[in-house]
Amino acid sequence: MRILAAVLLASLTTVVIAQEPGSLWQTNTTMEMGGMKMPGRSGQMCVPLTAEGPEAMAQEDNECTMTNVRRSPGRFSYDVTCPQGSGTGEMVYQGRDSYTMTMTMTADGETMKMVTQAKRGGTCDASKVKKQIAAIEAQGSQQVAQGCASMVESLLPSQLTNLGCEAKYKKQLCDRFGTRAGFDTVAQRQPTGNPQFDGDNLAGVAGYCGMPAEGLRTRLCREAVGKDDLDFIGRHCPADAQPIAQRECAGRSYSTPPAEKYRDFCSNYAREMMQGGGAAESAEPQPPKPGDAVKEGAKKLKGLFGL
Repeated sequence: MRILAAVLLASLTTVVIAQEPGSLWQTNTTMEMGGMKMPGRSGQMCVPLTAEGPEAMAQEDNECTMTNVRRSPGRFSYDVTCPQGSGTGEMVYQGRDSYTMTMTMTADGETMKMVTQAKRGGTCDASKVKKQIAAIEAQGSQQVAQGCASMVESLLPSQLTNLGCEAKYKKQLCDRFGTRAGFDTVAQRQPTGNPQFDGDNLAGVAGYCGMPAEGLRTRLCREAVGKDDLDFIGRHCPADAQPIAQRECAGRSYSTPPAEKYRDFCSNYAREMMQGGGAAESAEPQPPKPGDAVKEGAKKLKGLFGL
C-alpha cells in the first residue's frame, strides 16, 4: 500500500507534457489511510496552457492507468488502475486557475484517500522541463544498465531478473558462464538451502542458460588440458587430474618435491582429496555423511603417495 501511495504521489507532483508554452501549477497533496492523515506534500507541474483534466495531469505516469473518464463543465470523474490496487477519482475546477483532485484507492484490503489542491502559478517552458525529466530517466536507465552489467560480471542471473535487464544481458552472462573462468566462479558456490540464493549456484545457472553442467564441464576440461590449465583441471576435471597427480605428485616429499610447475597443483589436489574429492563436484551435490568425505580422501591420498 505504501508503494502505491509513493507511485501516486510521484505521478501527481512531477509531471510534464512536451508542448510550449506551459502553465506552472503549484500542488499540495495530502493522504489519509488507516485512520491516519499524513502531512501534505508540495510539488509543481508544467502542462500546456490549454491542457485540462486528470489525463493532462498524469500523462507521463507509466504506473497507473486512467479509464472511463467522464467530462462535464468544470468537472471530471474517472477510474484508475495501478499495479497495487484500483479506485476512482474526481477533479473539480474552481475557475481557470485552481482545481481539487480527489482519489480513493483500495489495495491489500486498505482504503487510501488522496486530495490534491492546485493553483496556477505562472508560465513555464514545457519542453525544457521535459528535457530535465528525460535526463533523469536516462540517468536511471544508465544505472540499471550498470547494474545489469555488474550482475553479468558476477554471474548472478537471479538479479538480472530482479532488475528487469534486457535479453542481451542474459546472453552475455551465459557466454561468460561458458568460459573456464565463469564456470570456475559458479562451480565453487555451495548450496545454502535458500531458493533465493541457490538459483545462482551451478545447477541454477546451468538451467538458466540451458547448458547441461556436465556437458559444459567436459568441454571446458578438454580445453583446459589443451591449454595446460592445471588450476582448472585440479578443481573440476578429476579424470584428467588423476593421471597428472600420479605422474607428478605421487611419492613426493619435502626432500623430493614436485617440479615447480606442479607444486601448486599437487598441494591443491591433496587438499581437495582430503575434503572429499573436490574436482568431482556435480551440478547437484549431495551432502556426504559426516566423516565419510575425510576418510575417503585420506584413503585416496594413501594410495596416491604410497603410504
